[in-house]
Amino acid sequence: MNVLHLIDPGSPGGGGCTLRLMAESLARLTSVQQDVVIVGHEGHVALARRCGVDPIGSIGAPLRQATLARGGLRRMLRMHEQVQGPYDLIHAWTLSSAVLAASAAPTRRRLATLTVGPLCGPATPVFRAIVQRTPTPIIATSRSVAREYASIGLDPETITVIPPAINPESTPLGDRAALRAEWGVDDRSFVVGMLSEPLRWADARLAADVVLQVAATGRDVRLLVHHAATRKADAERWLAGLGQRRLLIEDDASAEPWQVARGLDAALLVGGELNALDLSAAGSPFAVLTGGGRRMLPLPSALPLLWAMVAGVPVIADASDVATDVIVEGESGLLITPKDRNAAADRIMRLYDDPTIAGRIGLQARQHVAEAFGVSAYCVRVKEQYEAAINDAGSTPRTPDVRHADPAVTPVAVG
Repeated sequence: MNVLHLIDPGSPGGGGCTLRLMAESLARLTSVQQDVVIVGHEGHVALARRCGVDPIGSIGAPLRQATLARGGLRRMLRMHEQVQGPYDLIHAWTLSSAVLAASAAPTRRRLATLTVGPLCGPATPVFRAIVQRTPTPIIATSRSVAREYASIGLDPETITVIPPAINPESTPLGDRAALRAEWGVDDRSFVVGMLSEPLRWADARLAADVVLQVAATGRDVRLLVHHAATRKADAERWLAGLGQRRLLIEDDASAEPWQVARGLDAALLVGGELNALDLSAAGSPFAVLTGGGRRMLPLPSALPLLWAMVAGVPVIADASDVATDVIVEGESGLLITPKDRNAAADRIMRLYDDPTIAGRIGLQARQHVAEAFGVSAYCVRVKEQYEAAINDAGSTPRTPDVRHADPAVTPVAVG
């Protein structure tokens, strides 16, 4: 069995957590010949290698749009298959790379793993048309992601939910003392980390408001953010204007949450208005431009939450579908009404004031991840999906052909 993995780390759902998930299947499925192609720039290749993925090459994305890299993928397929023979399957790891695979290699057997919900914009209807015309098995990493794709018209029978693998043994967690020294805090400070994938799903301005409420009570609390978080600059200016800029710690290593989790006292997943906007008037010009009534930012991945949980860090999260898929309220984490600043501040103060509660929730979270998100079970089920996709007797055999594009599949730019 010969599988080509295709991923664009610059698009939603293709970040560090998804690359780390891919690395587990690469390491464990030794009976499968597997190659990886990165769609993106040198920084994306470096990210992949940090996450344990060693690609055979990369393809530049015109205008930074993975869906426009059709020619590059065809050339790479032709070059490698002349040496080692045809790939049996192309495994795309994002919606954009799935559209690219269908555009560049329409006759191939394909499979897609999707860790986040549908994108807002033209790529989603194109993907739906591709799947409806040429059935493409989909692996969703949570029930909520599966429901989102079924809601855009995909056949639920083509979507399989496989809980992702979280393996701290193969991914050493960062050292707490070293991390906090780097951040300029000691153990008296309570550090709350914003963890999300896509990074832009997390609303830094809302989180800063939450942390400021806690700090106003005299508690020593800080907020760790990634520079790409939504409204991060607004949060920084607002806190600076109040003389509270010190509350904000910026560390881009939070995009790879296993690097920072050990330094945190709590993890926070809160989204803003763009994550809840529902353009129900699907016929309006605005709705058409934004993907036909979908939220402006896709449903996020559960993977960052799971990395915090496996490190024993209590999670406070919006009670959205993705959080309720992995957290039991009061046991393995704390859930709040979406965008409820007061509730989020209350949960932080509860953990701050009672380390026993924080320790109990962290322990239960770690046990839950170990039991429900094992590497062996994940890899067995992924291999079963490979075999089913390749041996599907009900599908028309697809002869590899990298010379011609399918005229019905047009590359699109994803905003």
